[in-house]
Amino acid sequence: MASVNCFSGPEELEDSCHALNLMRELKFFYDSQLLVDVRIEVEAGQETSGCSSKTETRSFFQCNRNILAAASPYFKSMFTGGLYESTQSKITIHDVDAESMALIIDYCYTGKVTITEANVQKLYSAANMLQVEYIRHACADFMTRRLDLSNCTGILKFADTFDNMDLKSNAQAFIAKHFAQLGASEKELCELDMKQMKEILTLDSLDIDCERKVCAVAMCWIEHNLPLETEDALHILKCVRWSLFTEKDRFYLESLRSKPFVKNHLSSLPDLTSTGESGVISTNHTKQRIGKSAKEMVLFFGRPNEPFMCYDPYTEEIYSMSSPVINLGHQNFKRSPMETFLVCATPENNLYIASHLSKHFWVYNSLLNCWQELAERLLGRMHSYIGYLNGHMYILGGRDPVSDARLKEVECYSIQRNQWMFVAPLPHSLGKMQVVTVNEQLYVVNKRRILCYEPKRNHWLQRGSLKRSKLHKACVFQDQIICLCDIPVVKVYNPVRGEWRRIADIPIDSSALNYQVVQHKNKLLLLTLAIVHHNKNRLVIHEYDSSRDTWKNVVTMFGSSFGSISLSARIYTACLSSGQNFITEEDDDSGSSVDWDFGLTDADSDSGSSSSFSDENW
Repeated sequence: MASVNCFSGPEELEDSCHALNLMRELKFFYDSQLLVDVRIEVEAGQETSGCSSKTETRSFFQCNRNILAAASPYFKSMFTGGLYESTQSKITIHDVDAESMALIIDYCYTGKVTITEANVQKLYSAANMLQVEYIRHACADFMTRRLDLSNCTGILKFADTFDNMDLKSNAQAFIAKHFAQLGASEKELCELDMKQMKEILTLDSLDIDCERKVCAVAMCWIEHNLPLETEDALHILKCVRWSLFTEKDRFYLESLRSKPFVKNHLSSLPDLTSTGESGVISTNHTKQRIGKSAKEMVLFFGRPNEPFMCYDPYTEEIYSMSSPVINLGHQNFKRSPMETFLVCATPENNLYIASHLSKHFWVYNSLLNCWQELAERLLGRMHSYIGYLNGHMYILGGRDPVSDARLKEVECYSIQRNQWMFVAPLPHSLGKMQVVTVNEQLYVVNKRRILCYEPKRNHWLQRGSLKRSKLHKACVFQDQIICLCDIPVVKVYNPVRGEWRRIADIPIDSSALNYQVVQHKNKLLLLTLAIVHHNKNRLVIHEYDSSRDTWKNVVTMFGSSFGSISLSARIYTACLSSGQNFITEEDDDSGSSVDWDFGLTDADSDSGSSSSFSDENW
């Protein structure tokens, strides 16, 4: 234990604002050209004179040696290593353009840098040469977050040029995930050199359902890039996994053998020539591409730090998906959350999870079966809701975890920027709601009304009125909003016409804890969760038959626990674990009591609003 004598002797104090104020003053000196001691000269570009002759122009930057040396090992070595430049008042930097140099010098004085799609590659090149690591990493991260079908091969080639393995790996992963789309367009992949193409074709992570698509891309690349007599064609042909072809591909293989550049190398392709009587390989020990295992499944999200169940109701296949790690200690909530997660799937089948227990936010890595943490959310909130629209995630509604007050604030997350911001708040602090996306518009459905968000104008519009006493769940099916209202009532809203209609009532289960509606494989499913015994729950799945306006039973399964939130998404089953631990025998009634509460709490009802602005006044 410390004694009073600890206060004797000199005091050591620290000005927490000193570093920031010092940098501001140094930036002011730079802008005002005060106390500068070195002049940096770079090529600004070329100008065309009246005689059409091009003359080289130069840009100059008056700087402080100590600032540049402190921020860049390149300048530190130049000014302190006894080189010729260390004694010169003017330094010429080659292979760096004026705009990039200006941005790097500004960063040296401020710690800030502005990156755009127009300047990112030149800025990366300059930062790489001048050894400014923060800018180099920031540029690489910028390019990774903006990978798309039009630039992925260009970014891959750029990464290869600068030997940036992380950026290269990210570009390859993007190409592998969108291989079928890129292969259909042909142009993008044909721009790769042979080494780059071989690396792509040998990836296990190609998202394709048959090897024939890989072969088609390889053939297209060969015909586009190589003379037919070159031996390089053999290197590309060897990347195709010929042993994965099936009986259905027999005629396709026969047509390939007639191509000159294939015929010339048949002796070097034993897998292509060693065929059975049917014309295809008779044995198959080659690893399948990951896309072969891709399957649309219904996912159930439940308790924190426990695996999520992935289930195909038509084949009864079941798998286990990992969950993000959450620290359950030190929580200070007025109410304990009924549901742990907010979950949303994008049209590209990317899964995002937010926690009711913290501000954490994750995206699912389908190849590694793990969750990658993203930028932390702006607000902590319970019983909130999530939706996706045009590259952005929206979190809205719910209550403050400490005060229990309802929240109108709407958080918007940019997937491209990995940043959060507030957008227009809800016009009223609604209670229980559902968030869905239809026809490129975000809808909030409440038991009394429907709101629609317009991102370009950043405001909310009222679109309709449900006028029911309860709203349990909602989903989108055939561009219409399916609302599970007062059990067993199901109503359908057509956003184009602004009209409601009612479809067949759902089957009622007297022991049901929870009803959900999900669009799965272009079908509308009803999921009913019920308690059977102490440690056993029952999941019953019905499919809606629109032609007969009825619900037909698909499957019934029994398990120890199912998540209270579900959605349908396409996932790689080969990357998941077995899900047999979710299943229990029908006659097993042992075990501890179920501790899940699937019912509604006061926080979910529309009564007891903390806002003085009533529903009737809005």
